[in-house]
Amino acid sequence: MKKKIIPFILSAALALNICFTANAEESGEVALGTSKAAIAIECSTGQVLYEHNAHERLPMASVTKLMSLLIFAEEISAGRLDFDDTVTCTAHANSMDGSVIWLETGEQLTAGELLKSVVIASANDACVALAEHVSGTEEAFVEKMNQHAADLGMSDTHYVNCVGYDNEQHYTTAYDTALLCAEISQYDYYNGFFNTRLDYVREGERQTQLLNTNKLMNYYSGLIGGKTGTTDNAGCCLAVWARRSDMTVAAVELGCGQDSERFDVCESLLDYSFAGFEMFRPTVDSSKLTPIPVEDGTEKQVDVRVKKLVSAVVPRGSARNIEYSYTLSEGLEAPVAYGQTVGRMTAVLDGEEIFASEIVTVYNVEELTFWKSLLIILAQIFSM
Repeated sequence: MKKKIIPFILSAALALNICFTANAEESGEVALGTSKAAIAIECSTGQVLYEHNAHERLPMASVTKLMSLLIFAEEISAGRLDFDDTVTCTAHANSMDGSVIWLETGEQLTAGELLKSVVIASANDACVALAEHVSGTEEAFVEKMNQHAADLGMSDTHYVNCVGYDNEQHYTTAYDTALLCAEISQYDYYNGFFNTRLDYVREGERQTQLLNTNKLMNYYSGLIGGKTGTTDNAGCCLAVWARRSDMTVAAVELGCGQDSERFDVCESLLDYSFAGFEMFRPTVDSSKLTPIPVEDGTEKQVDVRVKKLVSAVVPRGSARNIEYSYTLSEGLEAPVAYGQTVGRMTAVLDGEEIFASEIVTVYNVEELTFWKSLLIILAQIFSM
């Protein structure tokens, strides 16, 4: 199911990215190996914790399937796809090569069996069969993939197929892939599959083994999901996400030269992020939110509140250095509307604004006219 999370990319997060990534690059604590690009972000805020060539367009191999899985998850959430649905394999799905479960034209499996095959074994034929089941053709499904990429702000991503075959027009970036990880991490439909090392599909003579190639799942504490990808052009790629305490981190590397190295890189990215950062949620000093006088109103003053409290990521142990400031209007003139902006609350760390919110009124205050004054006087008389 999809879970509620904080709105994705905050203006405060963008301000922090420069500071955080600069510190990470200088620290040398992330082992990049031969990766062409790498990144770590906190999923709920979108804050970049580390990046290296994160906006370079590169092939992605089967990491492509994360977008396919995201669309499948949205179809499940909307009630248009169910794990028990029967899916019929077409000749096109049967024609897929590489990692496959050897679907035969006309063969029927459940959507759940095919999803399991995609998540655990990266089965190309299973992915295409599901794509055709959802959209009619793979081409129509790929159009949906590109539209989703645009909607998520993945401005340097373009898909040509739904499985990850090499093509000059099939590319992404580490940053865009991290955005995708953050989005799919909201769904838990595949979590059991992500954490399965070995399983099977079908029974009898055609029973097919499904082996999970994401070795990081075997030993990294808190790892939830991820996808490997390998082709001649893309090299060895990996995108994963993990949660510890109240922080979920997506780690992506593209273009490693060796299979084992990609796991070391993503492990290093996750270790760096969890060891170096923590979630910070601002606290409000209610004594600073004093009622504001209202001139010519049915009320002499109006109460106020901070409009929205949103978490941010800060270097671990730095929360004690955060400084708050409040600005409020000295007075208002009626009428005053509910939710009217009357000030601003900010939190600053080492000169960088990491949080900001409007301060707003909590109710309406109408203008005090002659007739309203008369009604107030009469109400007071009859209440005696």
